[in-house]
Amino acid sequence: MPHSNRKRNLNHHKRLQVTDSSGWTHVTTGGKSAHRALRTTQQHHDNPEQGEQPQILVPAEAPAQLNLENLQAQFRGYRQRWEGSESWRVVESALSSATVKVDRIVCIGLGSPSGFLKGGWVDRRNVSMYQLAGLVSVVDLMKKSIPNLEVFAQDPVFNTHDRSLLASLDITVLDHPHGFEKVSPSALLYCPGAERTHLEQLLSHAPALVFGGPLEDIESEAVKQFVLSRMSGRIPRFEDMEHAFWNMRVYSPGKGEQ
Repeated sequence: MPHSNRKRNLNHHKRLQVTDSSGWTHVTTGGKSAHRALRTTQQHHDNPEQGEQPQILVPAEAPAQLNLENLQAQFRGYRQRWEGSESWRVVESALSSATVKVDRIVCIGLGSPSGFLKGGWVDRRNVSMYQLAGLVSVVDLMKKSIPNLEVFAQDPVFNTHDRSLLASLDITVLDHPHGFEKVSPSALLYCPGAERTHLEQLLSHAPALVFGGPLEDIESEAVKQFVLSRMSGRIPRFEDMEHAFWNMRVYSPGKGEQ
């Protein structure tokens, strides 16, 4: 059987997109590295305690040709789809009926709407875009009755494009720990992607309203005590991308705490 003398290019690997059980898409090279990356992430998802180690988070890597105009156009599409959903209608109703007043909204853990994470192999842009759409919808709703509402966001993965997009939406980006310092009993905490250790710190400031969670799934006495002191309403499944708001809730003060 004839054999070719042409050498194979062993350094060339096709880039793949692999979606794990948690809904995250991993952009990586083929072969063993792709399976190893996916396996590591799945192990962390299935056994979060086992893989819970300090991570150095750096700004996400945005595509080379991306600019603010492109990003704004993308965002408008995400917002339109979000505000056309039953999920948003439930959030809108819950916040409209809340009698507690806030003077600020603090967003922690949004992620990057424009860039790839973890060295370029995690693509979570769609999730962050939908969650940003959720945030802006909440902001516009609250500003109808609170015109001077302040809005802050903090996440170490924000890159230059993210900061420009947020600024165009009148959201002030803060560096750690200044975002945490803004949480108070007069704040709405928007935390769709905050980690357990961060939630323990944030909830200790007793924010008036919380959009995030589900807090009931977090094994923490501090988080449990907060949940017991609040009423909550679950957001219906968001059909366009269910894991963007998976089982999240709106938490408001219980009786006698408003």
